[in-house]
Amino acid sequence: MAVYTSVLKTDAATKEAAVQFILDDTGGAVMHDLAFPVIDEGDSWRVPVFSLDGRPSAPLHVVRELQKLGLDTDGNQLKKRDGFESVGPNPTPDRLEELKANAAAFYKMLRGD
Repeated sequence: MAVYTSVLKTDAATKEAAVQFILDDTGGAVMHDLAFPVIDEGDSWRVPVFSLDGRPSAPLHVVRELQKLGLDTDGNQLKKRDGFESVGPNPTPDRLEELKANAAAFYKMLRGD
């Protein structure tokens, strides 16, 4: 699934100029996705884009709607990522004891005990 950005023909007369306009407008952070064609819509160009800086190339409201559907900006299903557990402000007693033990062991290691 491609994400498109529209560029008015008053800003860019050709497909190539539309691609360059997006590069210049975003400081190079959003680039033309060569896997999809640039579409001529009469008074504007629809340019398929992707982001190099990790930020979505789609507007935030589009990304939020995709998240509700369980899709990423490429149309793939979102996957749960394991291993990114956060202690948060209120850790469980067992987790808190584990963190204290790890901190004590690290302190002993630093002292050379």
